[in-house]
Amino acid sequence: MPNAVVMTGYGPPEVLKWAGVPLVEPGQGQIRIKVKAAGISPTDLALRAGYLKAIPLPANAVLGFEAAGTVDAVGPGVTSTSIGDGVTALLFGLGGYAEYAVASIWTRKPDTVSWIDAAALPSSAEAAVGVLRQLNVTSGETLLLFGGGGSVGIIATQLAVVRGVKVISVVGEHDETLARELGATPVRYGAGVAGRVRALGAVDAVFDAAGNGVLADAIALAGGPKRVITLSDPAAADFGVTLSEPMPDRAPGALDEAIALLADGRLRLRAHHSMPMQQAAQAHRQLESGTIHERIILTVK
Repeated sequence: MPNAVVMTGYGPPEVLKWAGVPLVEPGQGQIRIKVKAAGISPTDLALRAGYLKAIPLPANAVLGFEAAGTVDAVGPGVTSTSIGDGVTALLFGLGGYAEYAVASIWTRKPDTVSWIDAAALPSSAEAAVGVLRQLNVTSGETLLLFGGGGSVGIIATQLAVVRGVKVISVVGEHDETLARELGATPVRYGAGVAGRVRALGAVDAVFDAAGNGVLADAIALAGGPKRVITLSDPAAADFGVTLSEPMPDRAPGALDEAIALLADGRLRLRAHHSMPMQQAAQAHRQLESGTIHERIILTVK
C-alpha cells in the first residue's frame, strides 16, 4: 500500500499524517504518476486550517495542486503519454502530497528542468496565465500587481513584461530588487500605497495575487471594478470584483507554455527549497510562521 500525507481533519499542521492509502487507478483520459516532488501552495494551508470550507474535501483528503514524477499507469484514451515518461501535472482535484497521484492535466517534463522546479510550476503558471487572459492586458497598458514577489506574481510579471505591458509591482521590502530584475517598477506595501502608485501614472488593470485586503485601493486606482481580479480575497463579491478560481478552462495550454519557457531559461521561479514529504506538517508550520520567504517543495525518495 502506498503512502500519502492525509489530512485527518481541519486544524493546525499536526492534522497532516503520513499514512497508507489505496492505490487509485487512472480513469478515462488520466494518468497515474509516481511522484518525485509536489508543491505546497497558500491554498493548501488555507484548506487545512478550515478557512475555505466552501471547497468540499473528502475524509482523509490529500492536499497538493501540483506534482511532478514519472508516469506509472495510463487510463483509457491516453495516447500521447507512455509509462516511464517524466511529467509535471496540475491537480485540480488535489492529491499531490502522495507517493502516487492521478492527473487529468499534465505536460512532458524537459530533461533540462529539475523535478523540484517542475513541481513548483503548475498551479502558479496556470493562475498567472489565466488571470492575465481574463484581464486582457495588452502592449502599452499598465498593470498593477499586488503580491508581485509571490509565486504567481513573479510569473505574471515576466509574462506581462514580455508582452509590452508596464508592470507596477507592489511588494515587501525584501522583494524590491527582484521586482526590478523582472522588469517591473516596485512599490512598497504599507500606508500610502495608493498614493505611491498614482505618482507613477494611470493604471489600466489590477491583478491581486495576494488577497490581503487591497480591493478598495485597487478599484480606486483602476477607476472601477471591471478590470480588477483577485485570486483569493473572500471579500471580492462585496466589492463587485471577479474572484478568479482555478478551473480547467481558465488557462488551457498554460502548463505547456510555461514549461517551455522554463526549459529555455526564459522564466524565473520564486526561490524554493525542498523537504521530505513525510515532513509536510513541519513545512506547513514553517510557511505559516512568516519567517521564510521561499516556497517549500515536498520530495519523495
